[in-house]
Amino acid sequence: MNRQFETPEPIDLYVEIGKGKVEVRAVSTGTTTLEIQGRDADQVEVTFEGKRLSVIAPKDPAGWFGGRDRDLHVEVELPTASNVGVKTGSADIEIDGQVNEGRIKTGSGDVTCDTFTGPARIDTGSGDVQIAEAHAELQSKSGSGDISIGTCVGNLNVSTGSGDVEVGTTNGNAVVKTGSGDLRVVTANADVSLSTGSGDLSIGTVRRGHVRVKGASSDLEIGIPAGTPVWADINTVTGSVRSNLESVGAPQEGQEHVELEARTVSGDITLREV
Repeated sequence: MNRQFETPEPIDLYVEIGKGKVEVRAVSTGTTTLEIQGRDADQVEVTFEGKRLSVIAPKDPAGWFGGRDRDLHVEVELPTASNVGVKTGSADIEIDGQVNEGRIKTGSGDVTCDTFTGPARIDTGSGDVQIAEAHAELQSKSGSGDISIGTCVGNLNVSTGSGDVEVGTTNGNAVVKTGSGDLRVVTANADVSLSTGSGDLSIGTVRRGHVRVKGASSDLEIGIPAGTPVWADINTVTGSVRSNLESVGAPQEGQEHVELEARTVSGDITLREV
């Protein structure tokens, strides 16, 4: 199936399929194109009303995780800054280019996204999530997948049951949780809270704000720029604490500083100057 629509402005896209793959490309264009491949492509319901394009596949009698011959491949090219919503059973989802708001949900598919300029929420049962940039609030949740985020300008809320989480740069408040995976933030420029049951936790550089880091059988490592005033409340029950930070006293009025709370039961805590 191939369809084409005149869209001089950004649109609202909603795609719902079971198995297969969904690919969305946001480019500078006044035309939206849709291509659907698969045995049941001609049974997919496609409607375009106002600025909303809806693509909904029929439910498989065997469920969304049914036979392989039910796979669908949906490709959409649409204007930059469009809003995108996708729901799948096990299909992978890829979004390339800059879109505005995003609402993504999949049972077991992987999710790969380029750039969101508006708020976005990504949920997956067991798939991995990769997001390059989020310029507004971002929420991401996975049952057991890994989550990787490049840069988040707004507030960030991430959780996974047993996967690892890596975040490049946070400029808004960040809350990151996992049941048993490792958590890593490269650069934190605002308040950050990390917690895990049995993984290791690390922040490459924390420049300012309130930092809460909590693990059970976890090693904790936090890097703080030289000369930054630090208020530290740290504790490990059976591990060791190491620090090469030099005390610089209380912060001057308006000076950037870090308030650090670090807790672990059996792991080591390391504070290092960067």
